[in-house]
Amino acid sequence: MKKYLVTVVMIVLAVLAAFSGCTGTSGTDDTQKTVIDTQKAEMASVAETLSLLINDGLGEIDIGLSGNAEVISSSGLTGGAAEKALSENLLNYPWAISSLVITKEGVVVTAVPKNYEEIVGTDLSWQSQVQKANIEQKPIVSDLFTMAEGFAGISQSYPVFSSSGDYLGYTDMTYKPDIFLSRQIKPVIEDTSYEVWVAQIDGTLIYDTKSEEIGNNLLTDPMYSDSALQEVLTRILAEQSGTGEYTFSDKTWSHNVTKTAVWRTAGINDAEWRVVVTYSGDGSGDKTTVAPTPVTDSTDTRYENLKSFVGEAVTYAKVHGKESALEEFNNVDGSFINGELYIFAYETDGTVIALPYQQELLGTLRAGIPDSNSVEFIDAAIDAAKAGGGSIYYIYPNPEDDFKEELKLSYVEPVDDGWFVGAGIYLPEIPAEFNDGEKDELVKRVKNARDYAQVNGLLEAVAAFNDPEGSFADGGNYIFAYDYNGTTLALPFQPEYIGTNRLGFSDTYGVKILQWEISVAKCDGGFVYVHYFDPDTADARLKMCYVTPVDGEWFVGSGIYTESL
Repeated sequence: MKKYLVTVVMIVLAVLAAFSGCTGTSGTDDTQKTVIDTQKAEMASVAETLSLLINDGLGEIDIGLSGNAEVISSSGLTGGAAEKALSENLLNYPWAISSLVITKEGVVVTAVPKNYEEIVGTDLSWQSQVQKANIEQKPIVSDLFTMAEGFAGISQSYPVFSSSGDYLGYTDMTYKPDIFLSRQIKPVIEDTSYEVWVAQIDGTLIYDTKSEEIGNNLLTDPMYSDSALQEVLTRILAEQSGTGEYTFSDKTWSHNVTKTAVWRTAGINDAEWRVVVTYSGDGSGDKTTVAPTPVTDSTDTRYENLKSFVGEAVTYAKVHGKESALEEFNNVDGSFINGELYIFAYETDGTVIALPYQQELLGTLRAGIPDSNSVEFIDAAIDAAKAGGGSIYYIYPNPEDDFKEELKLSYVEPVDDGWFVGAGIYLPEIPAEFNDGEKDELVKRVKNARDYAQVNGLLEAVAAFNDPEGSFADGGNYIFAYDYNGTTLALPFQPEYIGTNRLGFSDTYGVKILQWEISVAKCDGGFVYVHYFDPDTADARLKMCYVTPVDGEWFVGSGIYTESL
């Protein structure tokens, strides 16, 4: 199956390359119709390929879960064999969250990783996805639901039967659908002008190229209330395949465009997901861009200017009041647009209140929104502002460079307890995009270290992590560890810091590394960026780290280095 799908993807990409640029206006109506039909045909090919890839990915998870069920059927729902099977399978999907065994009564009896052990014994029989799995006693892909951690996920489950055929319960794996789907979608549409969104037939968006829309409901969210738009969206949700046209914001959130949509359906085991490929042909933001301003100053100088610029905005807001300040910050011809610098502003809950080049997002709640490397940068900005101000790195569209996504170093500062302002400088010379393979290897390395620590305990694990000749200290791929107070537990190539508290440590550009990592670890783990010492080169370089909790006291992490600033 996989070889076939790879071939299909290659064919689709070849078609896209062959027809790129074939969307202009021709001299005759017949020629124009041919161009439009060709465009829709290649979009249909992309939609069909994505549906196949999604089903293949779901099928792989299904096979892994069936293997777990087979082990549990023989060994029992609890015990070392069950935990080992679930743990080993979970590591095959580094982006997944957890794996459980749930009895036919709806009670959790096994949970991995070990920091989920506290839910063992919990009665989940009230949850709709648990009820469905136990009633139907077959493989199921659930609808999106709110997990105990506070974010939305999907549970993919497989029934467990005894050797005599009695139903015992089921085993599952939970994951964020947008992270799963991105692995199927991004390789196909990168270097194209297509956008993709995926929705359940109840209207819930489980993936969107514009991550701000994930979790919205197409039928009830005010963002989609336009009657003409509703007509098309309702048809998409009702029909398994088709084509249509609607008007909505472009992918940069800078202006509305007319979009052609072609959709197909994906899903196995009761899941039915509409896979929608859209194209606007508007040049991805050409209408609002200007020529890039040449950068001659050093990053250090630009950073100092950035901090001064944000400080001026804070002063302006305090003198003129919130309403007048936001009006000025949102004015693209105003005094707070200065070359690459512009002021953005958020409420401390993540609601956008100033974003001059993307005003379609005003009023939108962006808490939890990730950049293209899965770094939840809005949450990081909120934390930095609440701590009195600070810097963060993230990938973001540059309005001075055709809204191309580039590394951005931003500084934020609170105006008061309710809102904050910020601005940033772009660093396009720093390659900061990491492919899924690199990220998966990083996450797997960290989770393997976490599992080792959970089995062997803090003292033995920390000793292993701190051994510069050991398997956990592979040059720049080393494992680090801290407790939640900021005390250094493992740092194999900087042993002088072990036992010291680094909670107040900031990197070269004011990023409060430990505070960011602790915040992310306490939220079940994730990605951060830092500028930090690389033992392979003996200098400081940009690094994307992944951190995950071991338990309620400490966490582990590792990173991938890129070019220096």
